[in-house]
Amino acid sequence: MLAVVPSLAATASDRESTQTALADTVPTPQLSKPPAGIHGHALWDSWHELESFGYEQREYFVSGTARALDGSTAPYTTRIVVFRPTSDERFNGTVMLDWVNVTAQFENAVDILEAREMLLREGWAFVHVSAQQAGLCCTPLTPKVYDPVRYGAIAHPGDQYAADMFSQVAQAIRSHPRGLDPMRGLDVRQVIAAGQSQSADKLYDYVANNQDGAQVVDGFLIHGNGTVKKTFPQPLTVPVLNLLSDREAEPDPPTKDPLYRLWEVAATAHSDLFIGYQSVHGNGPRVAGQPPADRAGYRSIMEAAGNYGQVLDPLLGTCTVAGAAMPMHYATSTALHELNRWVRTGSPPAATPRYQFTPTGELAKDEYGNTKGGIRLPPVAVPVARYESTACNLGGITIPFSDVQLQQLYPTFADYDAKMRRATDRAVRQGWLLRPDAVDQMRRVCAVRPRYPAADRGTCRGYGPPAFGSASR
Repeated sequence: MLAVVPSLAATASDRESTQTALADTVPTPQLSKPPAGIHGHALWDSWHELESFGYEQREYFVSGTARALDGSTAPYTTRIVVFRPTSDERFNGTVMLDWVNVTAQFENAVDILEAREMLLREGWAFVHVSAQQAGLCCTPLTPKVYDPVRYGAIAHPGDQYAADMFSQVAQAIRSHPRGLDPMRGLDVRQVIAAGQSQSADKLYDYVANNQDGAQVVDGFLIHGNGTVKKTFPQPLTVPVLNLLSDREAEPDPPTKDPLYRLWEVAATAHSDLFIGYQSVHGNGPRVAGQPPADRAGYRSIMEAAGNYGQVLDPLLGTCTVAGAAMPMHYATSTALHELNRWVRTGSPPAATPRYQFTPTGELAKDEYGNTKGGIRLPPVAVPVARYESTACNLGGITIPFSDVQLQQLYPTFADYDAKMRRATDRAVRQGWLLRPDAVDQMRRVCAVRPRYPAADRGTCRGYGPPAFGSASR
C-alpha cells in the first residue's frame, strides 16, 4: 500500500490505479533460475534450515535494461535470494527488500541478520538484493569468484544503474511476472526497503532521486547511514524511518516531514555482536560447505549472539566483529514492525527522544559511561556493562561490570530482576520493544543469577506475554 499522506491509508481502488501506472513506469525484469554450479546452493543462502519455520528459499537471476540518473541505459543481470513463507496463511503480506551491504567487498544482509527472529515469527517475506557491483565480483566471497559456474551469467554495468535495478526487483516482487514468479502467488500487499550503513546511504539517495518516479516501494528503513542526512530535498511520498546508532549521532535537527521518523538508540554500535556472531558462526560454516544448521543449532547461535553483557565472554572485548553487545536487533525489529504498521494503516509511530549532547556537540554520557538520551532499551536503563559503542569506529566493545560493582548496584538478583522488569514494561509501553523480544530480554536476565552469592540469587521467573496486557503493540 502506498502511503501518500500520513493519516490515511490508500483505498483498494487507489492501489489498483497506482499499480496500473507503475507497470508503465518501471519495467518488469526477466527472471531465470541459476544452474546448480560447483556448490549446489546460493552464496549467502540461509545459514539455518527454514522448513520448521514454514519457510522456503529460492535464488533467481534478474535481467533487464537499467537507466542511470543521467539517462544512459545498460543491460544487466544480477541475482536475488528470496526467503518466503510456504503458504498465504503464514504470509503477513509484506516483503522486505534488503539492499545488502558491500563495504567489506562481499555481501552482508545486515537487516535480515538483525531482524531475523521477528521476520520469521511475523511471517514476512524477505529478499537479499544484490544491487551493487562490489558484492558480485571480484573477491573470494563474491558470487562470480565463489562459484563461477553458477554465476557466470551475472553482469553488473556499474553502481550508477543500481537504483533502477533495485526498482525493477521491487516491480518483479509486486507484479507476479509471467513465467517465474518470485513470490509464487503469495498476496503481496506491501514492499518495504531496508539497508544499513553504506546501503542506507544508497537508500537515502534512492528516496531523494528515484522514489518519486518509481513508486514501487511503500516504505524505507534507512539504518545507520554513514553520512547522516536527516532532511530530504522534497516532501516524502511514503514513510521513512531513520534508525541510528551512537556512531551516527549528530545534534542537527531532523526534517519536519510528517512521513519521517528519527530513532536514535542509546549505547548501540554501528555493527554489533548480533551481526558478527551470525556472520562467523552461521554464514561462515555454510559458505565453507557445511549444511544449514538444524533448529537446535539455530537456537544455540542466536543464544550466544544475543548476549548483552550479562554473560562474561572474551568476545565482548573484540572490536567490530563482536564486542558491541547493546541489542540493536531489538530496535531494528521494532522499527520494521512499526514501519510496516505505518504503511498499512497510515498511523505513524510515536516520536522518540533525541540523543543528548554536550555543549561541544559530543554525545553526553551518564554515570556509567553510557550514552544519554535516545531510545533507552532495558540494558542501558538498568545496566550491567559499559557500552563503548564507538571504540572501534564501525564496531565497539562491551565492558561488563565486575561482580562487586553489580552487587553494589543491585544488592540481590531479585532487585536486578525487578528493575529490568519495570524497564522492559516501560520500553513496551513506549513502543520501543516488541512483546516477544521483551520476553526474550527477560529470559536472558536469568544468566545474571550465578554472579551473586547463593543466598542472594533467589529464583528466575522469566517473563510471559500476559504481563504486558494492552500496553503491547
